[in-house]
Amino acid sequence: MAGTKLKVWFFFKDKTPAQVNKEFPQLLPAIKAAKAKASKINEGLANEEMTVTANYHICGHDTGEACGEVHEI
Repeated sequence: MAGTKLKVWFFFKDKTPAQVNKEFPQLLPAIKAAKAKASKINEGLANEEMTVTANYHICGHDTGEACGEVHEI
């Protein structure tokens, strides 16, 4: 059976993760709920793909700086 693969990237300029969470309090719980219901592509098979992921980091690409550490949601 085919399924839906959803990949979303957000860039919130000049905002820390805490500020984003405060401004969008429903975002993190929604991501966690979707992640809990998702399954890996080809789960249990030799060609299983790690497709159930969600993470965040501080991105410095727009200012020429390095990105921060990646944190799993």
